[in-house]
Amino acid sequence: MKKSQHDNFIRETCVAGATIWTIIKYSAKHPSGYRSQKNNPTREAVVKNNDRIAVRLLTMLMNANFHPGDWHITLTYRDVPPEQAEAKRQIKNFKDRLGREYAKRGIKFRWIEVTEYNNHRIHHHMVLTYIEPEVIERQWKCGHVRFTSLDRTRNYRKLAEYYIKETSKTMREPGNETKKRWSSSRNLIRPIVKREKVSASIMWENPKAIKGYEIDEDTVRRYEHPYTGIEHLEYMMCSTDPVPRIKTWRKGKVVERNETYRRASEIQIDMDSLEGWDFM
Repeated sequence: MKKSQHDNFIRETCVAGATIWTIIKYSAKHPSGYRSQKNNPTREAVVKNNDRIAVRLLTMLMNANFHPGDWHITLTYRDVPPEQAEAKRQIKNFKDRLGREYAKRGIKFRWIEVTEYNNHRIHHHMVLTYIEPEVIERQWKCGHVRFTSLDRTRNYRKLAEYYIKETSKTMREPGNETKKRWSSSRNLIRPIVKREKVSASIMWENPKAIKGYEIDEDTVRRYEHPYTGIEHLEYMMCSTDPVPRIKTWRKGKVVERNETYRRASEIQIDMDSLEGWDFM
């Protein structure tokens, strides 16, 4: 692609807890014809793009809502594992019972949950606000609970990647009960995305961390969107200070929620709408 200092680029910035996720891309509204729409992206490219979006959204939700000492738990079944419909009922009942325990203690019950059954016995993963482990064990009446405390990095990208990897195949299968990447409580903080125009030079330079932050090198990616052909640069910064210096991003205009934090199944490319494809 032609690199011009006069081209119109935008930067989308999202502050979530101790992290800041940045995406820089060419403006699709620019009239110069910079983008070259790809009419026939491969299935592999679209799936990879959708998984990348899902990881980004889930990472921001986790980073904004959970903290060191909160729980990542795995719920398993002691006997013959149930069918999907029954497992769905069991996990709902568990969350209802557990929610009442949080309410008794005056604690906000925030949670994100995924259910996995492909290649393993059906089981559930949850990240949730801290409560005494014995309370959780008492309310899961179907089997065992494995506890892992969230670490001090305040960046739970790898956990989000694990969740998406766990569900990347099952969510596309015809027999999947939910067709969703994850479920979550309604009281989660939804990180705000802001959009602003930036110089083209920022797109082609190596990402630089702002004061009080460092680049998570594993998140630095340059790629072309498989459908629009627009090149993207994205990366995440993590606070090096005990208390993050930036709570909100002051520049730019707020991106409407229906453009960003909808369900992952809605925001991604609708693969069924691409003629001749069948991905379910």
